[in-house]
Amino acid sequence: MTVADRWLAVLRILTGLLFVESGVHKLSWAGRVGGLPTPAVSERWQQALPKRLLEFAEKNPIGGYRAFLYRSAIPNRRLIAALVAWGELLLGLSLAFGLLARLASFAGFFLAGNYFLADYWMGPCQRNLGLLLLTIFLVLGSANAGRYWGVDRWLFPPTPKKTKKGDPAG
Repeated sequence: MTVADRWLAVLRILTGLLFVESGVHKLSWAGRVGGLPTPAVSERWQQALPKRLLEFAEKNPIGGYRAFLYRSAIPNRRLIAALVAWGELLLGLSLAFGLLARLASFAGFFLAGNYFLADYWMGPCQRNLGLLLLTIFLVLGSANAGRYWGVDRWLFPPTPKKTKKGDPAG
């Protein structure tokens, strides 16, 4: 493992923890199954998201994305709230543990792309943060970052390299 591999693992873990923290704050322990508390999308998040979606839609200069927000996201706000909350939590856990990290990275790229398009109008600071997240997910996914200090190392062991004669390298 090289120094670059170690830093890639650190980037993956920290990005994962960032998304775990974000997802946990959108959940509450209000549900009950068999007397045990279960996580559910918080009422606070379900009430706050439609206001944000309307704000994003009203000021968004990207016509196609504005139409998506008005026609799909806002009418299905409870579904979108659940998808965002659970998506952030599961994405973060996957990255933090390096479990199916390549798949999680591309799911994160999709999520960050939607965030980027939704708040594009807010100015260069928001755009730059969105571009940074998109870049991080692209790097993590293409470098298969879960194989360093992650579960993916055991799930998907590296294949032996072949020598010029066709024998496995030792």
